[in-house]
Amino acid sequence: MAGFAGSFALPGNLSLRFVAPSDEAFLLDLFIEARPWLAWAEGNRDFLRTLYEQQYKTMRAGQEALYPEHVDLVIEKSADRAGRLVIDLGQTGWRVSELQILTRARGKGIGSDVLRGIQAAATTMLAPITLSTPIVGSQGREVYERLGFRVTAIDPPHFHMAWAPPGHPLHTALRTIPAGMALFTQPSTPDGNAPSGAPA
Repeated sequence: MAGFAGSFALPGNLSLRFVAPSDEAFLLDLFIEARPWLAWAEGNRDFLRTLYEQQYKTMRAGQEALYPEHVDLVIEKSADRAGRLVIDLGQTGWRVSELQILTRARGKGIGSDVLRGIQAAATTMLAPITLSTPIVGSQGREVYERLGFRVTAIDPPHFHMAWAPPGHPLHTALRTIPAGMALFTQPSTPDGNAPSGAPA
């Protein structure tokens, strides 16, 4: 894991810590909150809970397979749990595969501050950052573009986006892409999990 020392310096009285076994119920609730459409399935409350648990386990297994160098972190604001960040800290670049903020904690800049902290750390390591965000039902693209990310490919149902620090070869190329535009209409290979919504 490229240069990870166990923490990122974050603004706004935020902190990140490794997920602990005591966080599992919180993480499942966060997963359920981000995927209300699963509740549209027919069945009683116990059935729906089991469905969510199965989907959550599948997602976690997928992240383990796609991002073997990932770090699973809980986002805290003034020591209260506010969200989750899953980031792969590979040698050639970092991948934000999950960034989710609790509904009640949104609109306070928490997600944006988390990303700014990651960008500061990535600048030190000269590491580019990639992520994906849904095309429909999310304001993620606009928020990420305000943070300097640019769309590198459109692969429905996702926009694929990237940011690179000054001094990295990708930095100049990304700066030539205007906000609201895309570098490619289709990526050469499909990409995996996308952050759940915008980093409000």
